[in-house]
Amino acid sequence: MAQRGLLVAAGIAAFLIFLSAMVPARLLTRFAPPGITVAGLDGTIWSGRASSVRLQGRDLGAASWSCSPWRLLILEWSCRMAMQPAGGQLSVALSGEFDSDEIEACNLRGNLPITLLENVVTPAGWIGRLDLEVAKALIAGGLPQDAQGRIFVRNLKAPGPGGAILGDFELTLGEGAVGSSSLTGRLNDLGGPLQVRGTIELKRDRSYLVSGEVAPGPGAGPAIFETLSVLGPADSAGRRPFSLEGTL
Repeated sequence: MAQRGLLVAAGIAAFLIFLSAMVPARLLTRFAPPGITVAGLDGTIWSGRASSVRLQGRDLGAASWSCSPWRLLILEWSCRMAMQPAGGQLSVALSGEFDSDEIEACNLRGNLPITLLENVVTPAGWIGRLDLEVAKALIAGGLPQDAQGRIFVRNLKAPGPGGAILGDFELTLGEGAVGSSSLTGRLNDLGGPLQVRGTIELKRDRSYLVSGEVAPGPGAGPAIFETLSVLGPADSAGRRPFSLEGTL
């Protein structure tokens, strides 16, 4: 009898999961977090697409997703998502538990113009591209808590008509401050007119600190030297310390 009861319960659970998998995607608009608007929904909540996703008025482009309803049996969820912002594309696998605000992101891959993050992560006016190769990240309270992977900044150009071309850079996540509970990373240039060596630290209170040293690289023009001059005098090797801090 006990075995029969388990089979019946499993059958009911499977039927409920099947029903949930048929729920139309358009119902997602009722549960979207504040600041997020979704339009052009098609498919179901477990496999569908949206022609437009906007975050606080910022256009993030089209999105598609494919989820595993069977993870509901263990009170978890798991979805594969893809987004197509203007001039870029992103894909990531997301998973979590229903009774937790923690989200695990795996295999975040893609590229996008940094203008998409203007006034959110980057100041206004900067031009360049981001290439993302993040193996895993843990997000809680809407903030990354831990991450492993690399982010590349390509063809970075300073604001303004005469803004200096600064080159390419690499941020290796999970490296930097030792023994810290914050999200850390190590920043370095990949050759070009601006040499950079530094670290980043993003704390749980959303404050961040970017610090290190910069120096003119091969082919540095007058704009590079003029930009660096605001940091004060250089040492004997031409290096200048810098430090940026703020709150996200």
